[in-house]
Amino acid sequence: MSSMIVDRCYYTQLALHSLLQLNGQQQKDILSLKDIDELHATCHSLTPEIIFVNEDCFTSDAQSGHTLRDMIDAHPGTLFFVFISKENLNYQSYVPIRKNIIILSKSIRTTTIYQLIARNLLLSRPAEAEQLLDLTPVSLSRTESSILKMWMSGLNTENISQHLNIKQKTVASHKGNIKRKVKTQNKQAIYHVVKLTDILTTGMFVGRNRPLRPSGEPDEFNIPFG
Repeated sequence: MSSMIVDRCYYTQLALHSLLQLNGQQQKDILSLKDIDELHATCHSLTPEIIFVNEDCFTSDAQSGHTLRDMIDAHPGTLFFVFISKENLNYQSYVPIRKNIIILSKSIRTTTIYQLIARNLLLSRPAEAEQLLDLTPVSLSRTESSILKMWMSGLNTENISQHLNIKQKTVASHKGNIKRKVKTQNKQAIYHVVKLTDILTTGMFVGRNRPLRPSGEPDEFNIPFG
């Protein structure tokens, strides 16, 4: 088993090395790489179970984004954790956008990321057996998708209700559903998750039914990140 980390922050690398070793991985099987190109080259000889990538490593370079997207498609059995690096988003959770892609905050809770890692490495901790994580990829209804596009284009609730010929109360309800699914009340955080989703894959699923996420969450991820 191997894992790879593409993040320029030394403290993030240190924290992830620690968590992976707590999950039973050997130090020699945890690789810290400098960029997406090195990740791509390394994956030709190794097929890692988990890859951690900071968005800074691909959002400023379109080619790196294309390369990472191709890698995600080529390695469906590898779990890609993509860290949000944008500051002041007030986002502290995780969003599965495909079976092998999870967008998450660096301030995510410790036991949550431990469980996410353990699940992919087929490990478990008896004390956490009852704390099940919902890893169903986010899916929007067609109306939610339409509202999200209008919302991101700058239209307010009144404008959207007029365009779709539905009540403002209904628009507000759909916005609430979107916020629940992306796990944030912060509009800018929603926009950012959608932007990353579009870079990494074909966008959020539309038209699929999915279960509600559990509301309970464990303790904070307090290993230092930069």
